[in-house]
Amino acid sequence: MRKFEETTTINDLISGAMDKIKTLVDSSTIVGESIKTDDGVTIIPISKVTVGFVVGGGEYADLSSRRVANHFPMSGGSSGGMSVSPVGFLVLQPSGEVEFVNVENKTLYQTILNMFNSLMSKIEEKEDEQN
Repeated sequence: MRKFEETTTINDLISGAMDKIKTLVDSSTIVGESIKTDDGVTIIPISKVTVGFVVGGGEYADLSSRRVANHFPMSGGSSGGMSVSPVGFLVLQPSGEVEFVNVENKTLYQTILNMFNSLMSKIEEKEDEQN
């Protein structure tokens, strides 16, 4: 546990919390390292990062010491949390085609819309082959 000096302020607590968060989160947390398969397909994992923190405190003293002192005892604290959730994968085909594979929980509407888009793409491909 860190001992605070008398000159510690709420701003110091906030700065310290932000510095710790910066060490935890970087771009490779959100866009992972690419994985290349034997057939030339490249897969890149994508994640969602949620970070939250709270800082609070104040200066405390009884009324008699407030009248004569310039500096009051300070009490404060900070806390934070972080979660990383997978969202999906970018799939890069050797042909240059890029596809996003979503792994989050989907609503029925999203599932139907994705199926419709896939069906329309296949119909367009069939029409192109016939022409």
